[in-house]
Amino acid sequence: MLSTNLTAGMGTRRPAYIPPVQFFAFLATLTVHPHFTTRTHDVEKQTAADDALRYLQQVAKLVGPRNSGLNRAFRFVEATKPTASRNRRAVTRNTTDAAEEDQEYDADSIRSRYATEESLWSNADDFWSVVGWAFNCSVAHPHRWRRWKVWLELMLDILGADLESHAEDGTIPASMFARYLASVGERGRNTKRRLMRAILADGTQSSLAEFHEVWRDETRGPRNLKNQKVDRQHKRQKLDLDNGDFGDYGDESSAEDSPATSIQRSRSSTAKPSRRDSGNDDDSDESQAPRNKDNEPLTGLAALGRTPSLHLRTRLLALLVRLCALSPPTFLDTEDLFDIFTEFLRPIPLSIFSHFVCPARPYLDPDALSSMLQMLFRPLLAGSGAPVYDENVVTQEVFEECFAPYAAGGGGGVDNAKWGGGV
Repeated sequence: MLSTNLTAGMGTRRPAYIPPVQFFAFLATLTVHPHFTTRTHDVEKQTAADDALRYLQQVAKLVGPRNSGLNRAFRFVEATKPTASRNRRAVTRNTTDAAEEDQEYDADSIRSRYATEESLWSNADDFWSVVGWAFNCSVAHPHRWRRWKVWLELMLDILGADLESHAEDGTIPASMFARYLASVGERGRNTKRRLMRAILADGTQSSLAEFHEVWRDETRGPRNLKNQKVDRQHKRQKLDLDNGDFGDYGDESSAEDSPATSIQRSRSSTAKPSRRDSGNDDDSDESQAPRNKDNEPLTGLAALGRTPSLHLRTRLLALLVRLCALSPPTFLDTEDLFDIFTEFLRPIPLSIFSHFVCPARPYLDPDALSSMLQMLFRPLLAGSGAPVYDENVVTQEVFEECFAPYAAGGGGGVDNAKWGGGV
């Protein structure tokens, strides 16, 4: 119905008919919630998740994040408040109509726990905690990554479109992405390093400890179909209308997924990462780095989730660069941002490093890329005799005089290979 209303009258001057913003937040949860994706064999639930994703993609493309209200719907609840009081989404905003937005957003108007206590926006601490967990899944939990990947693609499309819309009228601080950056905090460089740890999350013990699952036992697979049938048969045998026992009528989910059970098992903000893996109930040892099927440590692009994961990571880097270039006071100026990039990118293995400095698909414009590279390679040239160059832009003449003639200084073969690959 929602899709039909959205597309009705396309090509005419008729307005698009869309629901209140709380429905968008609800649908965004359905697209990735394990009960509708990786923890169920129910085809109808899986279809609902796919339909919800497709509808949100249509809204973002046809109506836009600002006109549709997606920018107001996708707000994370403050983790310090009790669940019951968090449905109003009282978060720090850069706009002046916070009270109006809180009145407009009322998750309780949707009679589903997936709009309230099971909502993505209530369970995740902030956008960056989801980013870090999603990229952890790209390495450690591929079955969950398939759903988080499409969610991240949708979010990056929406964040990019919303940022450009605000750039047109000079209101960058009010954009969705600026709001997500505000959750990081303003005090010092250490808090801003969290962004890079999220973007480069690699499924290791330390990364999983910082960016843990959004929902408890999220990485477990579906319940065994045979056991589900036995449970349903058992419920039907207990049907006793005279005594008020209605069996499984009106039960929308299995006993394991019931609201009561969900409340009992709800995760606190300090919960440890699940030790469950894809589809089986045997504990997996996440105290070690992720390994392949031959029990060997992952290497190369596999250590960061392979090409699709790397592409989304670079899209996030590009979005950061774009915001900082448009409005440095909102977060950082580009030179400080590239300095943080350098801190995290320079130590990574050569096989991955080359994909950030010489990408097959460019993710930065030429000026931004040259600025990042000269800052990235400046430490590599230390001690090589190269003249000091502190400007933020590299011209052809400067490159030929200050960079190209020199090898990496004192770093051995790996640093020389990184330097050569960048040149």
